Amino acid sequence: MKKLFLICICLSFSLAGFCQKTNAAALELSAALENETYQDRAKKYQTTYKLNDNGEMEIISYLQVREPKEVMYNNIINWIVSNCTEAATAILYENEEEGRITTRCYFGKIANDGRPKPKEWVDIRPILSVEVLDQEAIMKFTLNGFEVLQKDENSATRGFMGNINGFCFTGDETPREAQFWPISLCAPFNDNTKYNKNTCYMAYVHAIECYKILKQQVLNTGYRTAQTRR
Repeated sequence: MKKLFLICICLSFSLAGFCQKTNAAALELSAALENETYQDRAKKYQTTYKLNDNGEMEIISYLQVREPKEVMYNNIINWIVSNCTEAATAILYENEEEGRITTRCYFGKIANDGRPKPKEWVDIRPILSVEVLDQEAIMKFTLNGFEVLQKDENSATRGFMGNINGFCFTGDETPREAQFWPISLCAPFNDNTKYNKNTCYMAYVHAIECYKILKQQVLNTGYRTAQTRR
């Protein structure tokens, strides 16, 4: 087990090293809606990215790789270490012999309500699980809902995490000032939602983009062959 090692090392890393922005503006470019609206894209994604029996969005990907299990596992651990803030609670499970790693991610300010001066800002904390096998890995992305902070644009900094433009692996110590919107109660999964539909649609579409970015970074960082199947 490498948990103690990770706890010691993670705390020494700076948050300045993130290589890719994952805020709302960057994710909008990544989504490349063109003539589509967020509602259009959300309805389209709904047929592919569905909810499990617990009401969570769960996406499983099978990644074909060249590296042996030990090498892949160490690469994944190193990637987590380099993007970690609170190892003690960010790493939910880690077992080298089994080849299993489960960690909590954080993506800040991935969506807003779409107004000129937005008052709703959305964060997500998906769970990333990776099971490493010889020349293959199984990645699972699980999201149970959105954290929505209702503040004016100039005050929506949220202290510790507010100005991070990339993602990180983080634990329970990160402030939670927001309302929690279960994804099963949000549009497009619930057309009679009590929540702002514009915020729901953007948050759902951008959460899918966060999944795609995580998947590509797992491939880029942990593996040398970027061939996948769903």
